[in-house]
Amino acid sequence: MTELTDLRSKVLGIIDDFSGTASVSANNLTTGEVLSINEKKVLPALSAIKIGIMAELFFQIHEGEYNLLDRVKIDASDLRGGTGVFREMETPFEVTLKDICMMMIVVSDNTCTWKLSSMLGIDSINKRMRSLGLNEYSLNHDLGPTAFDDMQGKDVNAYSECSARDFTNLVTLMAKGELVSKESSDAMLDIMGRCQHIEWLGRYLPLDQFPAESGVEPKVKMYNKLGAYLHARCDTGLIKSENSDYVITVFASYSKDKSLLLCPHEGSRLIGEISKAVYDFWG
Repeated sequence: MTELTDLRSKVLGIIDDFSGTASVSANNLTTGEVLSINEKKVLPALSAIKIGIMAELFFQIHEGEYNLLDRVKIDASDLRGGTGVFREMETPFEVTLKDICMMMIVVSDNTCTWKLSSMLGIDSINKRMRSLGLNEYSLNHDLGPTAFDDMQGKDVNAYSECSARDFTNLVTLMAKGELVSKESSDAMLDIMGRCQHIEWLGRYLPLDQFPAESGVEPKVKMYNKLGAYLHARCDTGLIKSENSDYVITVFASYSKDKSLLLCPHEGSRLIGEISKAVYDFWG
């Protein structure tokens, strides 16, 4: 208990230097320890909300509505701004549902997010999260044709909101093999393990971004999804280290730092420093 108190004090000290609102929720799946700081506060979830969309896809696959190998046509009218690569491709083209889900998580593709959100239904996604006890998760927009006009002049939470606690509980279900099924949980973790943006939670961890290519077995493996826009940052994921497996979510919201997606942003640094502090105690 003394070590957990020390960890909490360390994290609170890091948060003291942040200009905005921060929250932390971490579950040590090996020891059962829990770190909670402002964990119930609902904050802009940004693209991290996409893990809930992925979860609903796997639920509907489990229920027989879809198959990962189903083909989906992408037309010019489907292309969305913001993050992603599909918007750079010649249309029309076809991909599988697995491809769409993969790109939504791995590079946070907004075209893929729109296709899945519209197919699955926002109400279905949010209702499913409620059924899991995640009452603070809220996908507010499907990134449809008028998305950026609808959100013009609004706060980033016009798109999505969540709490650190809900994200951590969602990823914890996945890590325990209890989200949809063991097979589905493993498949979702595999997708999150391919995320190309590891520079926040993983900023100070002994990771290898390309372990398959390097042939090096990293000391730490991470399965995450982050989100960012203007004054907000969020990252959530499972960390597998030498000493324990743990799930951690950090929100860094309402920062006065106006820089965009650059790592030097104070919110990015905050997430990295808190993640390092937790790793130093639990890793």
